[in-house]
Parts: sequence; structure tokens; C-alpha cells
Amino acid sequence: MALYPNINFELYKFFYFAADELNFSKAAQNLHVTQSAVSQAIKSLESQLEVTLFFRQGRNIRLTFEGEVLFKHVEKAFNFIRSAENSLNSIKSLDEGTVFIGASDTITRYLLLSKIKGFNALYPKVKLSINNRPSPRSVERLKNGEIDIAIINLNPNVDYSGLDVTPFSTIDNIFIATDTYLPLKPFSKLSLKEISTLPLICLEEKSTTRKILEEFYKANHLNVQPSFEFGSLEVILEAVKSNMGIGFVSKNVAEQDLITEKIKEVQIKEEIPKINVGILTNKSKPLSLATQKFLNILLEEES
Repeated sequence: MALYPNINFELYKFFYFAADELNFSKAAQNLHVTQSAVSQAIKSLESQLEVTLFFRQGRNIRLTFEGEVLFKHVEKAFNFIRSAENSLNSIKSLDEGTVFIGASDTITRYLLLSKIKGFNALYPKVKLSINNRPSPRSVERLKNGEIDIAIINLNPNVDYSGLDVTPFSTIDNIFIATDTYLPLKPFSKLSLKEISTLPLICLEEKSTTRKILEEFYKANHLNVQPSFEFGSLEVILEAVKSNMGIGFVSKNVAEQDLITEKIKEVQIKEEIPKINVGILTNKSKPLSLATQKFLNILLEEES
């Protein structure tokens, strides 16, 4: 039996806009109603739920703890409803619609741009909205229904239950440095233990690439102790070229500078683990026609 069987779900719409804006006046504008109507709706919802959802802090309004909890769930519901509307629109025709994609900057730049270009040539009226976030954040957004598809670095230690995972590509990781940090014999190999004595430049902890690096060190009875942490592989590349230390990056990021010999790949004795890239979709959320078409483009073999 429902706990609150008589609540009008329209009240949750008023609450969503008020909580999203934290401003009753702006919420009223978005809803095309009066501010008084918003206030009355919130009071009615608070009365029926028997909790306080907002409180005033100076001239501003804030969510109470109960309000934060409710908004977390209501926001997710609204995202799924919007996704359903987008799916219905794209089923009608591929002359409209949007595919929401989550992928890191690096994956977008080196693995997706040609696919995006190919899709756009076939379906120019379908918008592709690329949300560039680290892989863990893309997974979170996919589970919340905020995006339709995520292309991520797969972490072997993460459980992707509730999601369909399709293999997409692999990424080679390498250590890079200038001559400053390379041994006198440029073709000799360093051990990971020797590398651990040099200033290390790597991604910040929240990234999957960093977690893979930590597991690699752990498997060799070492701990990652970076001298510098950055949120972008491209920034790591520039730091290495500035002689700040030895960097851990995807090989495709460093490829051009390796060719021009601005930097060199550090040969090591241990085998560096590759990163598997996967395409993730939400099992509980049907794919729109446009998303299915984009997925087909992604999985096409390169000619």
C-alpha cells in the first residue's frame, strides 16, 4: 500500500523546479505560474509528507536534509521522464532528437571524433551532446538516466551491474620522459622500482587510468607516490616536456611528440597493463532509435 496515496504528482514538479533553482520566483517563471502558486504547492507537499523541505538563509532558500533526499530521487525521475520523451521523439523521425553521450576528453578526441563525424554525415539533424567527464562520473550519470550511452575506461575492479557493457577498444599506456630523466644508455630498460624513485606525473585519484596504475604498482609490491597530479593527460604531456618528471599517459596522447622526439618512451622491464574501453548502456532504459543508430556507428569496423 502506498505511503502517501493522495499526493498529487504535480506537486513534485513544483518541488523539482523550486529545488533546482533554489528560487521560488525563477521556478514560477519556468512553470509559467505565479510565485504564490509555487509557495502553496510546496506548503501542500510539506504538509502531506509531514517534513520541511526548504529553509531560509538570509535572502536565499536552501534545501533541508529531507529536501536534499527527496530532490535526489525526484531529479532522477525527471531525468528518466525527459529521456523517455526524447526516445519518443526520435522514434517518430531521425529529423530531430538528441543523443546524450558521456566520455572523457581523451576518449572523445582519440576514439570518438571520427565516429561522431560519420554519424553526423548520415543524420545531420540529430544532435550529439557530449558530456566530457572522467569515466566514473560518466557511469554515475548513466545510472541516473542523465545520459544515453557512456564510453569509458573499464576498471576491472568495478561492478557494472545494471549496465550492458560492450567491448569497444583498448588503450596502451606508457611512461614518457625527456632525456633529463632517462638513463645514460637510452635503450636500456628500467624496472618499475627504478621508475618509482623518479618524480612521477599522473592523473588524479578519481580517474580509472590512475586506479589501473595503482593496481600495476601494487602487483609489483610498490606504492604510487606522485609528485604531480593533473586532471588531463594533455597537461601531463606538457609537464613532462617541461622536465617536471616522468609521466604516465595513453600512448595515443603522446604519439606526435614521440615522433618528433620532443619526448621519449621509457622502456620498462614489466608489462604495463592495457586499458579496455567499453560502451555502456542502462539496462533499465530503452535505447532511442537515434542512440541505436549511433551505437551501430560505434561498433562498425574501421575500413
